[in-house]
This record gives sequence, C-alpha cells and structure tokens, in this order.
Amino acid sequence: MAELSSRLRLRLRQALEKHQNQVDQLVGESGPLIRGTFGTRGRVCGSAGCRCARGELHESKYLSAREDGQTRQVHVPAGDEIEVQEGVERYRRFRQVKAELAASAKEELALAEQLGLSLLKPYPPDHPLPPPKRRGRPKGGRGVSR
Repeated sequence: MAELSSRLRLRLRQALEKHQNQVDQLVGESGPLIRGTFGTRGRVCGSAGCRCARGELHESKYLSAREDGQTRQVHVPAGDEIEVQEGVERYRRFRQVKAELAASAKEELALAEQLGLSLLKPYPPDHPLPPPKRRGRPKGGRGVSR
C-alpha cells in the first residue's frame, strides 16, 4: 500500500508540474489573438491584358472564420499580413495549451481519486465498510438510452 501511494504521489506531483507549465504558458501570452485561418488565394483582376488573364493569378491574403454557422472571409491588406498571421498562430497555440490544461486537470483528478482509495483503511477490520461508490453520471455515456 505504501509503495502504491508513493508512486501515485509522485505521478500527481509530475502532473501538477505539467499543469503549472501550461498555466504559465497561458498567463504569459500577451496577444493579440486572432480567431480564424490565415490563407492565400489566387484571383483574377478582370483586365484583359493582365497576366492573370493568361493564368498567372494575383495572390490575395485573407482571414477565414465561422460566424453564425457560416464561413466568413475578409481580405487582409499587405501591411497587416504579418500581424494577422502571428495572431492566428498565437490563437491556435493558446487553444492547444488550453485543451492540454483540461486534459491535465482530468488526469490530476483521477490520480487524486486513486491516491485517496490507496490510503483508505478498512474499518472495522472484521466487517469493513465498502469503498465509496462513484457519484454522478455513469462512465462512458451521457445518459440512459431508451
């Protein structure tokens, strides 16, 4: 029992360090964050004598994001390209770290539960009470299917 609880404590401390690193990353982000996807698209300007009429398209930068269930695209002027691209990358990293933080928290709770169960002492020795039952929704589902 002591060896198991020691290993669980160690794993819980490691998970806490990982969790703290993720929090530090989130708190250290200075922004700005820009939601969406930054991309390049070829377009035709419409002038008959232009190179785009021969298939050499002009490049346009744009930001694409979902709004009210539809994808919306906006043109990004040349002067804003670097700022928008960096903001989109920061937003993507921020969301990734936030998802990792949620997974770490879930892992920490599971380890804390295991540690608690490993430290339980059966009492009374001759006829001990059963360990606590899980409360809440059953694992693996959102509800009872009918």
